[in-house]
Amino acid sequence: MKKALNYIILIGLIGLTIWIFVSNNDFDNFSELISSANTVFLLIAVLCMVLYWFFEAYIIHRMKKTLNIKSTYGSSLKLCMIGQYYSAITPFSTGGQPVQIYSLVSDGVPVGTASSLFVNRFLIYQLVVTFYSLFMFIIRFNLLYTEAKLALPFVIIGCLVNFIILIMIFGFLLNEKFIRNLLSKSIRILHKFKIIKDIEKSEEKMNNTLLDYKTSVEEMKRDKRTTLELILVSIVQLTIGFSITFFVYLALGFEMGHFLDIIAIQSLHYMAVSFMPTPGTAGAAEGGFYMLFKVIFPKKILSFALILWRLIDYYLRVMIAGLVTLVDFIYRKKKVSIN
Repeated sequence: MKKALNYIILIGLIGLTIWIFVSNNDFDNFSELISSANTVFLLIAVLCMVLYWFFEAYIIHRMKKTLNIKSTYGSSLKLCMIGQYYSAITPFSTGGQPVQIYSLVSDGVPVGTASSLFVNRFLIYQLVVTFYSLFMFIIRFNLLYTEAKLALPFVIIGCLVNFIILIMIFGFLLNEKFIRNLLSKSIRILHKFKIIKDIEKSEEKMNNTLLDYKTSVEEMKRDKRTTLELILVSIVQLTIGFSITFFVYLALGFEMGHFLDIIAIQSLHYMAVSFMPTPGTAGAAEGGFYMLFKVIFPKKILSFALILWRLIDYYLRVMIAGLVTLVDFIYRKKKVSIN
């Protein structure tokens, strides 16, 4: 039922977004824009998306080696794509890692080891994307303040939410009792507002999660060299992912935009919409792009640039990752029926 609801919400938001664009924009010049777009730069933008997946697969594969999980790079790439698909269709991108853990456990990996792998990945990603975006926010604050003031509150809230999550994760190691009490009180407050139904179940889940985080951080501290390597790889990966918009910009025939400006705005766009509870941040991603990238794209081109970016960054991901997930599902089902 939940999965069906996610699909209904996602389709509804896509439909609403299309209606907003159709009702507020002149699409008469779209055929001209399509024919004049530079195919080479669009293909490079697609390549950036593919490279992003390959880097993610490398990170997963490297972590498997650290945890002594026997695996091929191909299986790590498949695991990456399964995570990409379920993250893209669930609110807050929460569906990816549980399915990846389930997939590893189905392949015979102990549940504790599988959980540790993806908790480590989450910690490294959260650390890198938060500080990456905060750095971009600081060096490009004047640009945002003067040219995109309306979007500034959303960017600040997004940065704060992600930074608080990071502080709580690592703060747990410095003062475990304080963080446990804080989370326990938060659960009880949410229970009063009827957001959480079962306090005991929620607290048990919280305790298990905190234990996973503690174990994972201790592993990261033990193998500092690998942790540093994966942090650096994640920085390169994020930069490649955020570069999609830059190549869309070049594909539309522009040259004046600064690469760093576009990377900075894209990273802050990610922060601004990351806390929106819609599958694939649908609706919020489009609105955020419209508000932030008017600094870079002329108004008459902005809608077309948004559509190109979204097609490559999101819909291509859903389509290809969904196909990989479907093939894997059929293969596993056939394997079970044979056995």
